[in-house]
Amino acid sequence: MRSEDLAKFKSALEMQLEKVEKDIQEILDEMEQVATYENIDDIQDLAQLETINDTDKVLLERLVEERRKIKEALRKIETGEYGKCKDGSPIPIEKLQADPLYEC
Repeated sequence: MRSEDLAKFKSALEMQLEKVEKDIQEILDEMEQVATYENIDDIQDLAQLETINDTDKVLLERLVEERRKIKEALRKIETGEYGKCKDGSPIPIEKLQADPLYEC
């Protein structure tokens, strides 16, 4: 893979990582607010807060997994493994352009 292609992927992945980390922090902040919410008037309010909390947990799990994949892709760029399958064969650049986290 050409060095300018790697630089583009690295830049895109770094921007994606920054966004994911921001989203993770926002969810953690929201979960903290929900955990300390004191104005629960009835069971309906409690059920609504639990639903929000469950949804946040699912989103958080997905974002944490995405962050892990991004960091792994960035590590592979640094080590020269990016854009290669586990068997060493190259991943077509079109697949990486569609999904920079593509793995085979």
